[in-house]
Amino acid sequence: MKKKANKNLKMLRAGLTGTLALLVVQFVVGMYLNFYTELPDVHPGTDGSYMPSIPWALAGHVDLALAIHVAAWILLTVGAIVLLGRSIMIKRKTYIVGSSLGLLFILVAGSGGLTFLNRGGDDKESFMMALGFIFAFLAYGITLYKMKEN
Repeated sequence: MKKKANKNLKMLRAGLTGTLALLVVQFVVGMYLNFYTELPDVHPGTDGSYMPSIPWALAGHVDLALAIHVAAWILLTVGAIVLLGRSIMIKRKTYIVGSSLGLLFILVAGSGGLTFLNRGGDDKESFMMALGFIFAFLAYGITLYKMKEN
């Protein structure tokens, strides 16, 4: 039983570290997009549903950086769900709260990103993505730090 608990802790630690690294990549690519890429006024997703814009962005129709940014968001979202599941399996409140907050803020940033993509890039959505990033980064960073204390 102790071996399984140690394995879960190691996997959570590795997942948190990987998520923090991917969040940094996401931020840097997002800043590149913000400064050097212009979205077209009309593309799949601008007429109502956001779903068509995701495969359109992944296909690289605007820039490879947008495809990387969207793919990283998908990986972060799936990874955040896995981290929360792993935290629940470990049954430590600190890890569950940290992973829950990390997931929440990744979803906030993703919501801002989808709205940014489909409404032509408003500063409010850019701010929403930045806040989502920094709070997710803090949630996961603090959780990782707390793991070292135990």
